Amino acid sequence: MKKWPYCAGEAAEVETDNSRTLAHGIHNGWVVGAISALVLLVGAVVRLAMGDGIGFVINLLAALSCAGLAYGVYRRSRVAAVALLLLFLALWLESLIRFGNFAGVLVEVIRLMFAVMLYQAMKACFLWHRGRQRAAPDSEKKSA
Repeated sequence: MKKWPYCAGEAAEVETDNSRTLAHGIHNGWVVGAISALVLLVGAVVRLAMGDGIGFVINLLAALSCAGLAYGVYRRSRVAAVALLLLFLALWLESLIRFGNFAGVLVEVIRLMFAVMLYQAMKACFLWHRGRQRAAPDSEKKSA
């Protein structure tokens, strides 16, 4: 016999499963941000080795921005999640414009997966804050 899903024992389990899903999305987002920062840092070092000083500075600033925004996603910042997604999409568009075509099927699939993970992280940050705001009035009623 199937229990009603809103029984006292199962409601906490559903909420825990939802928080695990949100934590997983946020975790994926900051890991993707850290990987992107690492790739940009490697690109900056390559530019420095080639003697392109301006390209080095631009890539270094992009890497630092990406790393800072990844830390913001780790701390569940909605602004950082949106900014990291926009930065990633801007860098993707810039590489398409610079090279004039796709970098290859594998690279584009990885970029698409990263974009999806960053979108999921952004969505998870917003849902996490929404759940926290809904829980705050309940805890105030209990303490009063």
